[in-house]
Amino acid sequence: MRIMRDLLVTTLSTTALLLGGCGDNKTVETPGVDAPDTGDEVKLTDPEGGNIIFEFIYLDTDLQMAFGLPAGVTTINRVMAYFMNHQTPETSVLPQPLVCNNLEATKGWPLFVGSPHEDLDVGTLTITGTNSAGAPVSLDIAKQPAGTDAIGRPHDLYYQAINPPAEDFVGFDRSYTVSFGGSADIPATTFQDIILMSAAFTVTNPGLEDNGPLVAGTDFPVSWTPGDTTTLPPGDEVLGVVWLVDATGKPTHMCPTSHQAGTFTIPGSSITEFRSIATARGVTPDKMILLRNAIVHHPVRLPNGDPNNKRRVDMLSVNCWAQLMDVTAAALR
Repeated sequence: MRIMRDLLVTTLSTTALLLGGCGDNKTVETPGVDAPDTGDEVKLTDPEGGNIIFEFIYLDTDLQMAFGLPAGVTTINRVMAYFMNHQTPETSVLPQPLVCNNLEATKGWPLFVGSPHEDLDVGTLTITGTNSAGAPVSLDIAKQPAGTDAIGRPHDLYYQAINPPAEDFVGFDRSYTVSFGGSADIPATTFQDIILMSAAFTVTNPGLEDNGPLVAGTDFPVSWTPGDTTTLPPGDEVLGVVWLVDATGKPTHMCPTSHQAGTFTIPGSSITEFRSIATARGVTPDKMILLRNAIVHHPVRLPNGDPNNKRRVDMLSVNCWAQLMDVTAAALR
């Protein structure tokens, strides 16, 4: 695996590096249940074949109430997944590192799905590993009919599950295996230890129960205390991402940096853009869900059996702190 340790000179290579320790070209294992590793090379420039987002989310009090969690439950495990054999365009714009990417303006990954697109049924979708107590867990991710997933992406077929509390289903600094049950289009396939959840970390400024406000046109620094993920391959690094998300849960901006940096400043211009995007979506511009994430990313080959249609599936673990914040227009001078 190529590693996140050198400064690369091209935008694409830098972005690929920040998306989980992989360069523009990366050989990854895509083993089947009974088949040996193919040694197939997966690139971030390959056509998209979908993704799995596997999350451990801490919620502030406001979001605990929004999710209807029982008293004392402060976390959820959320899994979103979809798979596809075609979309127009075949690849979405990858985020630039060290800036807040306006996903509405760029139609950027991972928010936007091309149209038209061909969704794939992989049969059952199961994730196995151990929870925070070290007990074995097996998560069956429910197949969903046509609709939009939890972050607003449209699908004809997708997979999604939300399970509280996260500790019962996910542990930090450990790996998870993904299995497809198989269908007419996709053979039964197992990706062994393919999703790595990072070590636990904490947020500092703002605190989880802090409501802001963020002010349009004024920079807003955020910070966290990084964790030390001991199970990472040598030289790999965890990605830090700050997200700006509207009150319905749909992102507007993705701001990637290194998790070990422990800080990122949201530009005031991005806060101004957030208010405009939320208003255009018919959502209140006065509330924002602020996310601070530690992400590990591993692209694999979609096992569609078509050598003329090689596609990548992005396996993403997301260790997340989420809070509802106030947002105001720029103060009058």
